[in-house]
Amino acid sequence: MYFCDAGIVVRRRCLRESDRLAVIYTRLHGKLEVNFKSAALARAKLKVLSEPLTWGDYRFYTRPGSPYPVCTGGSTLSVFPFLRSDMENLCMALHFSELLSKLTPYNQPNEDKYLLMLGCLKYLNVRKTSAWIRPAFILRLMETAGFGYKNTFVGIKADIWDTLHAGAWEEVDSLPENPPVFNSLNAIIDEFLAEHIPGAVKTEKIVALSIPA
Repeated sequence: MYFCDAGIVVRRRCLRESDRLAVIYTRLHGKLEVNFKSAALARAKLKVLSEPLTWGDYRFYTRPGSPYPVCTGGSTLSVFPFLRSDMENLCMALHFSELLSKLTPYNQPNEDKYLLMLGCLKYLNVRKTSAWIRPAFILRLMETAGFGYKNTFVGIKADIWDTLHAGAWEEVDSLPENPPVFNSLNAIIDEFLAEHIPGAVKTEKIVALSIPA
């Protein structure tokens, strides 16, 4: 069976000598692990489409009994070049990719997660990241995963809380420095991640080093 979908590559790994397995968060089908035949070869046509942080329009083929759909073609919508050229933005985007992958089961569609990730990547592709982007993204991801605190009083002013959950990324960026609120948010997030993600979040340390003061 063939099907098409737009998606964002959030992780990849090697399979045998020349194939790749890429985890793609798609708009209509949720998280998929996809086989890219011969994508590890230098001149492979599907190489770019299997790279992390690539947004593409994909064509898949799946057959009964196969554990993975196979990518048979597609087109690249964006590779977010500015994001990739900036270390802080790149680290943040990879961190969000890891969190999205680890907090999401396979084959359970959730368009809100797709739009959240895509919107954030588009923003990071034109603007430098700020310290507020991480808690805003994670709070929204928690909401889409059904674990959110949006309607829970946690001692943070309503205007800040609402901006973090629903404001445009420009509004999130413009929030003033507020160390007590920021520390409180990080405590909430750290507790949530420790409870719902077994083991360490691999990108957490590089993000901690790269987040602007």
